[in-house]
Amino acid sequence: MRRYRLVTAVAVAAAAGLIPGIAIAASGGSAPASALPGVPAVPSSCVDLAPIQKAADHWISGHAATSAKNTWFDSLFMKGDIETFRMTGNAKYLTYATAWANHNKWKLPTNAPNYDGPEASQEYIDLFELDPKHPASDIADAVNYLKKQTARVQGGKVDDLNYVDAVRLGALSAFARLGVPMKQPAWLTAMAKMFAFTEGHIYDKKNSLWWRDSRWVGTTQHWSRGNGWITIALTDTIAALPSGDANRAHYIGLLGAMFAKLKATQQAGGYWTADVDHPAAFPAPESSGTSFFTYSIARGIQLGYVDKATYLPVVQKAWGWLKKTALRSNGVVGFVQGPSSHPSQHQPISPTATSNYGVGAFLMAGVEAAKFTPGC
Repeated sequence: MRRYRLVTAVAVAAAAGLIPGIAIAASGGSAPASALPGVPAVPSSCVDLAPIQKAADHWISGHAATSAKNTWFDSLFMKGDIETFRMTGNAKYLTYATAWANHNKWKLPTNAPNYDGPEASQEYIDLFELDPKHPASDIADAVNYLKKQTARVQGGKVDDLNYVDAVRLGALSAFARLGVPMKQPAWLTAMAKMFAFTEGHIYDKKNSLWWRDSRWVGTTQHWSRGNGWITIALTDTIAALPSGDANRAHYIGLLGAMFAKLKATQQAGGYWTADVDHPAAFPAPESSGTSFFTYSIARGIQLGYVDKATYLPVVQKAWGWLKKTALRSNGVVGFVQGPSSHPSQHQPISPTATSNYGVGAFLMAGVEAAKFTPGC
């Protein structure tokens, strides 16, 4: 395999400020000696450090990295853990995620149902970007997935990502995050065709939200975490696409319509319930969907395509609820709906209901929201 050095391209672009997902050194903070060069820590006075580290440390203390699998459940925690490293510069978070990747041999799962398995490729790419010591073989399985999936699309199979989870867990952003620096336009074309099919079949344009899959088409039931899968997938994809990409503006437009609807349906306490349109049906807060929405809106503001004056209050209300209510005093992130495909499952959602992916989502939200907190 040709040894593509993605990290070189990333480092050059990051130095020029062209890749928003990579932290660039700023005044007011310095990285611990154990952290990678170029990954600064926020100042210790940042008030959002405490809830973010409390949640991350609580989960890590009870779950060895070498016991974590490469399923989407564990991979989503690793995403939050890696973002915590980007924020804090503390090498223990990077060490934990790297140990997980090494334990799983940087491979994607072979027995995951449908398209739930490729999520790990996106976390492998995160690690590969962060540390130039990684050989190209560490993302070889991710690259092989992109090649195989592109071949399927070229053969006429465009409907693989036909449920909302698959848009994220099927690694939509990986096609852009590797396709752009590795100069593989065929991967970007395949990504666009798969997403276009999904949008054409399960996007409820009238309500600016997504049905989970074809079973719900024509209803007014829009699952919170399901829509969160869409927002984080598009957010990370947009961040990787060049400004002139033919589909980028359309993806931004979709998020804009969704965010307007989410602003209107956010509950007074700052959270969203499992059924976005019908909060009275299942009134318990749901933290994983809330976290995904918070991450996506906050990052959109950071990248300049979401209006700060309109949407920063949405982010601040949501993050306020997440860190003050969803996060418990012992470090547990609660109100996480269990593995589901619609709002009615695992109801009522308990304040102590938690999971690896729910904690990861909380960390993702916190790191992005903290960028707007004075002193952070």
